[in-house]
Amino acid sequence: MKTAAKKSFTIFSIFALLILGVSANATASSTEEHDVMATQFENLAKEMQAKVIEQKEIVKHKPRSSYFGKNRQRIKSHIAYKIRKYEKMAAEYIAQSAYHHDLAAAQTGLKTVSKQAGNKESS
Repeated sequence: MKTAAKKSFTIFSIFALLILGVSANATASSTEEHDVMATQFENLAKEMQAKVIEQKEIVKHKPRSSYFGKNRQRIKSHIAYKIRKYEKMAAEYIAQSAYHHDLAAAQTGLKTVSKQAGNKESS
């Protein structure tokens, strides 16, 4: 009976240690994932801002009559629509990037607090 209890306790202890180890690694990888996602959203925002500049340059540097022709007003309206759309998307991507940076910082703060608590217990 005692050996069965010892085996059960040993197995339970091993599983508990494995679970604690996995949760610590999951937090670290989650923080890295949020950093990667934040960087991706920043890159997407930069792409949208580049498209805005490109569209503004099209309107600014093309001759009025030859490029736009008879449908000048319709084409200009469409370009203005694209500019607004790209600006809106860039703002959304920047907001998403900030959100993921905040999540990563919060998880990093949690890890710091848990390390400090562990250091106090060992003292």
